[in-house]
Amino acid sequence: MKKVFAVIAVLIALCGLSYSENSFDTELSGLRKSVISMCTQLQAGQPRENQEQLLKEIDAIISGWKGLTDNYNNTPPVEYAKDPAWKSYFDEALDNFQIMRQKVEGKDYNRATQFCGLNCALFVKIHQVNGISTLTDKMFTLRQHLKLTLSMAKASNWAGAKEIMENASKDLQEIKKLAIPANVDKKEYLNDIKLLDDAFAQLKSIFNMKDIKKFGEQFKTFLNTFNKLYLKYI
Repeated sequence: MKKVFAVIAVLIALCGLSYSENSFDTELSGLRKSVISMCTQLQAGQPRENQEQLLKEIDAIISGWKGLTDNYNNTPPVEYAKDPAWKSYFDEALDNFQIMRQKVEGKDYNRATQFCGLNCALFVKIHQVNGISTLTDKMFTLRQHLKLTLSMAKASNWAGAKEIMENASKDLQEIKKLAIPANVDKKEYLNDIKLLDDAFAQLKSIFNMKDIKKFGEQFKTFLNTFNKLYLKYI
């Protein structure tokens, strides 16, 4: 059980929950936590014993998303009022949830798991499109770039991986330039950003060696630091 809760904590971090003062983002955060809890069961190898419960949880998520759609589809918060694609986001997320349900119902759990991160990425995209920049959004992008770097390196595409690694370096620089979040200890926050910076430097140093085994191992070490800091500032 402790292992499952630990995985939940990590997935919360990886999903990159965003925070905003408006009620839409506040309500969305609660729903996203439900998504993460459900996806954790898929990734923790439990679904075959809990298919009925998973379907109930997905149904609750779909119901919650439809409630958000009813409340905000035609009345977007001021931060998103000028976005012409606003309504399409609701349709896209609903499609993802419904396909996930179909895959779980058909016991295609590996395929269902692939939809776990799609809406997390979508919600970060919504912020990016509308000029909203949060620490968790930036860290989510950093992790995605590093994950892509690892995939390219495994395919021996070191030239492409180097380019994406440089994008990750830019992500880190943007994180370091962000204003310190409200209600956090300034000294502690800066120390944590330094931990992230140091962990990234070690990862990049190993990457430059072009040793995929060592890079993969160092990536796991980096994620240990990353996930702890990410979860801390959600």
